[in-house]
Amino acid sequence: MPEPIPIFLPRSKSIVIRCLIVHYLRTGKLLPVFEHDPNDIKVVYKILQTIDSHRKTSTKKKSLIDVEDCGAAYRFFMAILATIPGKWMLVGTPGLLRRPILPLVKFLQKHGANIEKVEQGWYITGKELQFDDFEIDTKDTSQYLSALMLAQQRECGAFFRNPYLNMTKSILERPNIDASFALKLADWSAAVFWIANALLIQNARYLLKDLHFDCLQGDAEIVKWFAKFGILLNENKQGIEVKHLQQIDINKQHIDFTNTPDIAILMATLAVCYPFELTMTGLENLNLKESNRLDIMIEELKKITSVKKHSEESITIYKRIGELPKKYCFDSYNDHRFVMAWSLFKNFGNVDITNTDCIKKSYPGFVYDKLL
Repeated sequence: MPEPIPIFLPRSKSIVIRCLIVHYLRTGKLLPVFEHDPNDIKVVYKILQTIDSHRKTSTKKKSLIDVEDCGAAYRFFMAILATIPGKWMLVGTPGLLRRPILPLVKFLQKHGANIEKVEQGWYITGKELQFDDFEIDTKDTSQYLSALMLAQQRECGAFFRNPYLNMTKSILERPNIDASFALKLADWSAAVFWIANALLIQNARYLLKDLHFDCLQGDAEIVKWFAKFGILLNENKQGIEVKHLQQIDINKQHIDFTNTPDIAILMATLAVCYPFELTMTGLENLNLKESNRLDIMIEELKKITSVKKHSEESITIYKRIGELPKKYCFDSYNDHRFVMAWSLFKNFGNVDITNTDCIKKSYPGFVYDKLL
């Protein structure tokens, strides 16, 4: 049997971003960032460099904090900058600035923060603040609460059903966050592509380097899903090996994506490619991401199979009956998750995906074409 194909995954941006912030706020030092890291990690690193320079020079001028299109940086630094003395101009791409943040802003203002909406973004006059409570509506995103915990450098003592909040809590509870801890933290959101791709290729074998079952990422939940689909995942010293054991007829599936929204598009596309019927729930926040993911996903997949929208948080993708087209042309909608999802179709025909550069946001080393 041939050796498994090694896959070098990016580091988990969700974990590394939190590690960078916590380590800097505790020690005043920056953990290393690497050339092949996701762009969101680099954005946070550059922001921390700017904050560090601002604090060391004691400048009274405004410092520009550009979060680009990084939603986590937008929410996290809104809270962090409000608590660091100085004058800050928080800016980002027009699309990012349209994403929800007002509940966080109002919470901070209620607790004494000086935050003003201006044409370019947000003008923040930071000062030392202490929050007696963490009561904030996280309906739009759990990042509001993570932002408050990071800004105060303390967790609120609760157990959360949301894996991202438990991730923030776990990192804050670690007494030390050094370079070795943050070095090998392969991203499950990227790994899901290769596991899904293995399902479409008989006898596929991949070795997902530096990936571990024992991690802080909610997307690791997919292990139990794919076990039902005939995919075997075994961990060894190098990472997790993926084997496609056998092609099976997958029964109707019902999956709740409340805690795993980042892989919803990929799983929907997999259901069309394989094919099997998939009812998806927990999709209510997909249209608040980098693009209107839910609306786009429905419109694109309806070109290939039947899709029914039950509500703003639930759809069913019915089992495809006809053959897949041999040629496809997709727009990425400047959304890295669509680049990976549409790439699954490359197993069946010629696929052209426009504006793929956005993949650098989470997976700059994504080179699926070279493995075909």
